[in-house]
Amino acid sequence: MTVASLPRDIAAMDQATPSKEKAPANAGANFRRNGSLIFLSYLPFYFVAWFNHRPDTLELVASIAGLLVFIGLFWTIWRQRGRPVLWQVLAIYGIGLALSPFNAGWSVYTIYAMSFASRLQSRRMSIRVMIALEIVLLVVGLAFYRQVWPIWASGVLFGGITGFATLMQMDVERKNQELAVAHEEVRALATTAERERISRDLHDLLGHTLTLVAVKAELAARLVSRDAEAAEREMQAVAAAAREALSEVRTAVVGMKGASLAFEIDKARQALAAADIRAEISALTTDGHPAQEAVLAMALREGVTNVIRHAGAKHCDIKLEPSAKALVLTIADDGPSSGKLVEGSGLKGMRARLAAIGGALDIKSDKAGTRLTATAPLETF
Repeated sequence: MTVASLPRDIAAMDQATPSKEKAPANAGANFRRNGSLIFLSYLPFYFVAWFNHRPDTLELVASIAGLLVFIGLFWTIWRQRGRPVLWQVLAIYGIGLALSPFNAGWSVYTIYAMSFASRLQSRRMSIRVMIALEIVLLVVGLAFYRQVWPIWASGVLFGGITGFATLMQMDVERKNQELAVAHEEVRALATTAERERISRDLHDLLGHTLTLVAVKAELAARLVSRDAEAAEREMQAVAAAAREALSEVRTAVVGMKGASLAFEIDKARQALAAADIRAEISALTTDGHPAQEAVLAMALREGVTNVIRHAGAKHCDIKLEPSAKALVLTIADDGPSSGKLVEGSGLKGMRARLAAIGGALDIKSDKAGTRLTATAPLETF
């Protein structure tokens, strides 16, 4: 892996997921839309009664007309992706009531109407319409078809069961759609967070390493005329730092999980010495806290880089003080400051990492110098 390949690698990570997310959703929508055609299989139940009696001309004409109108309405609703409007529901319901004097299977249409009523855009309207349709059917049955009560009673019963069962199904579909939207938002937020993490880590990693390379290269340039062997050693150190930077960039892309605080302390000592800044480092052991160490290691790296590049300091004091509740890293320099500190992306990234583990960053800057204190709590882990 090279630095030049990073944009392609990161882009590949960002683009891989969306295609996997969209395909199942589209497939599910197509299945629900085409699967609704299966419900036409209930339509032949209307004609079962003709096995017991021969329909007269009026019943035959009325039944065919009702069937054609229903199929037209059904096709229109199917084209609307299964989302009817109120007049279509009432029209299908009206077909059933209009055919009730002729055929015992007329309730097939009212059951269809109840099913479509549950698919209206507003859930509240669906419930109100279904209740109204059931009441109308009950009143019509008691008023005109009391002698054949099993027929209209079955229409009331199965219409209610079908309608409210479909309503529950629609509720599940609405929840699934909301979950799909929420999942997509979470995925987008996770992608954004990962981009920001990689940006922060690359800034800190490359900023520190390139600063070290620049300092050592300048030192080698000064030594080349006086001490060629020392200059050669410094250039070898520059090459080693560049190779290490490639490894660190790879680590940043896959996730900064193994940063070593002891290693960063040693690197900080070398970088400060190369920059001719006297360092005093006091670090107690912190074994057993890898998560906090990784965050503080990045904070130390960025803090020392800022001291070398911006502070103009001659002395830097680094302290790591573990306690029962937290690990506290302090970086203090004697570089004069106007007191107005503007936080760049490095400090913002440091603050974000500490905040992610419940820690805090405190910076005080005045004419006597700058003091940076990073606190990583232990009780949250």
